[in-house]
Amino acid sequence: MKNVEEGIRVAERASGLSYPPYFVEPVLTIVESQDNIGGLGVLYARTRPVESNGMVAIVVELSAPLVLYGTKSFLKLVLAHEMLHYVELIRRFTRMDLVTEITSSSIFEEKYADAARAIDPSKVYSDKKLVASLKRKEKSGFSDEKLNEKFRKKWMEQDLPVAKIPVGANQANFSIEAIMRTKFDPKLKELVSKL
Repeated sequence: MKNVEEGIRVAERASGLSYPPYFVEPVLTIVESQDNIGGLGVLYARTRPVESNGMVAIVVELSAPLVLYGTKSFLKLVLAHEMLHYVELIRRFTRMDLVTEITSSSIFEEKYADAARAIDPSKVYSDKKLVASLKRKEKSGFSDEKLNEKFRKKWMEQDLPVAKIPVGANQANFSIEAIMRTKFDPKLKELVSKL
C-alpha cells in the first residue's frame, strides 16, 4: 500500500487535484471475448461511477494482484491513468455529455479504446516525464505481459479469486437525476471548464 500511496501523491502533485476515493478489490478481473484476440484482458484498475444516496460517486478500484505484483513505476502510471478517467468523467458529467459509448468487441480493441475514454495527460499533469510515460503506455494498450504472466502464475494458478466478465460489461448505470444532484470538487470543475 506504500507504493499506492506514493503513486497517488505523484498524481496529486503533478495535477494539483485531490485523488478520488479508491479501494483494493481482492479479485483479479479478467475480460473475456469470444475470439480472445489480444491476449489476456486484465483489468488492473478501473474508475467507476456508482450511484449512492441519490448521487454519483466516482471511485477507483485497484486489483489486489496489481498492488502485490506490479512494479512501483507501473503502479504509478496506472494510478495516474485512472485519474485521467476520473477527470474525463467529471468533464462529461458537468457538461451533461452522457452519450452511451459503443463497446469493444474484442480484447484487442478494448486495450486501445480505453485511452480514448481518458483525458489527454498533458492537459492534467505538469510533470513532462509522467506525461511522456503515460502516452507511451497508452500506445501499447497499457498492457504489461510480464505482469500478466505473474498474475497467471501467482494468482490464477493458485486458485485465488478471479472474476471473468465479457468484453463490454465494464459499464456503469446511473440516473441523470443523480448526476444533477452531485456536487463535484470546485477545483476539478474549474479545470474541466477549460478543456
